[in-house]
This record gives sequence, structure tokens and C-alpha cells, in this order.
Amino acid sequence: MEQSSAKISDVFHRISFFSDEFPFSIHREFDRPSDFNESRRFRREFWKIVCVISGRGENIVNDARYPVGPGSIFLVHPDDSTTLNIKTEALEIYNIFFMPELVRDGLRELQDDFDFFSIMHRNSRTKEGDSGSLYVAESDAEMRRLVRTLEREFDRMPQNYRARIKLMLLELLILLARKAGKRIRHRGADSVREYVDHLIESYFREEFRLDSLARKIGIDKSRLCRLYRAGAGMTIMDALRLRRLKEAAELLTCTNRTISEICFSSGFNDLSYFYRSFTAKYGTNPGEFRRRFQRENET
Repeated sequence: MEQSSAKISDVFHRISFFSDEFPFSIHREFDRPSDFNESRRFRREFWKIVCVISGRGENIVNDARYPVGPGSIFLVHPDDSTTLNIKTEALEIYNIFFMPELVRDGLRELQDDFDFFSIMHRNSRTKEGDSGSLYVAESDAEMRRLVRTLEREFDRMPQNYRARIKLMLLELLILLARKAGKRIRHRGADSVREYVDHLIESYFREEFRLDSLARKIGIDKSRLCRLYRAGAGMTIMDALRLRRLKEAAELLTCTNRTISEICFSSGFNDLSYFYRSFTAKYGTNPGEFRRRFQRENET
């Protein structure tokens, strides 16, 4: 933890890369090991897609490491703190910088079975350091062709190039979303657990139905439950209940809301069940939990 607190983050400002009128740019560049170190991280006021052309290394996002090599492509949220650990002489990459409003109208029309496009909402991050919005995939020939064409359109600026860039960027995002969906379906217990945990964190206050979740992922409910339990060591509903209880405990200590209000705003729909679950988890009922916290924090 001490190492993490010593990290310095530089912020890249959008005004340095594109105008508000057309918030997009693409650049091909060579990065070298001396250009980066792990104590200095980078954040940005925009979203970016990185496509690796040659070289190998690690993309370090918050505290997670992702191996990258020729063909790797990934989408990074502005709030992510990133750097590179380059293990070859250089890493040749395409950097695509953009703001979601460039393709907002197109995004509204898309089906989003895996919440991929939730990354396009600036407030979609659920907690600091969450790397759940990073999607790392292997690009295919179609994606690489799109990236090269984006570069050519941006550099040459032919007639109607802005309209074409919007369409191609949207197409590239759609292909990335499909890759993300395949990753969830085929990479087993850990991927299912990560995705379900992301949904729990995002929607624990709402009704949470296993059959709807299974349809969203594209596997049957019993297999979903088995995979999640294998990865997490608990059931999906247990994980959901624990997250709701954590929220309730936080609200009890930092707000003056009534216990009934806290119960329902945390996602529970039965006050008696909430009391039983809370007492089983914390060893005391919600009212006593709040009073104990207040006594311990009196000055």
C-alpha cells in the first residue's frame, strides 16, 4: 500500500489533443522503455483505444497488469491510472483519443447485453481503482483495417471525413463489445465472477433476477450459478446480500435516515428480512449498530 500511495498521476487535458467541435484524434507512435516508469501514472480527460502494432510489454492499469503484444487492443476509461512496462526495444501503437459524445446518437441504438457501453458514461465507475471497465482483446483483421482507415481519414481529411470517422469509430466499439461478450461466455468461472460482481456493484439497489442475468450472459441459470460459486466461493445472492448490507452499514454511520429508508434504499424489499440479515452479519441489530458507532466516535 505504501508503494501505491507514492505513485504520481499526470493528467492529459483534452484541449491538447482535439477540439470540442470534433473530439477525436488518432496517432501512431513508438514508445520506449525509458519513456515510462511505474511510479508515474497517467490519467486523461478523454477515453482512449490503444492498438499494439509491434513490441511486447504490460499495460498497467491501477494495480492490475495486462500483457500486451502485436494485435492487442484495449479501451481505457479516463479515471484509470495507467502506465506501460515495455519489455522490447520499443512498443509501436495506435492511440485513438475521443469523447463519447462523438458517437452518442449511435450508441443509443445499440443492444448492450454485457454493459460494455456503460464505460461511455463518465460516472459509470463504481469505486476508485476499479479496473472493471478495461477491455483487453486480440484484434482481428477487420479491427486492424478500421484502425488504419481511421488514421488515413484523420490525416488526409478528405470530403466528409468527420462523418466517416464517426461511423468507423462506432463500428470499432461494436467489434470491441462483441469481443467482450465472447470473453465473458468462454473464459470460465473467473470471467463470470468478474462480470457478475460488476453488475452487483452497479445495480445492487435494484431488483436482481438470476434468470434475467443468465439471459444477459447467454448461459443457463444453473451453469451461471455453478460458475460464479466456483470463482467466488459463495452464491450470487449471497454476494448481493453482502453488498447491500455493506451499503446499509455505511448509511447507518454517515446519515440520519431512518432504518426503514436505509433498508429499502440498500436494495432490500422486506424490513424483517433486513433486520435478520443485518444482525447475522454484524452481530447486532441496525439501531444498536448505529448507536454503538455514535458512542465510539463521540468527542
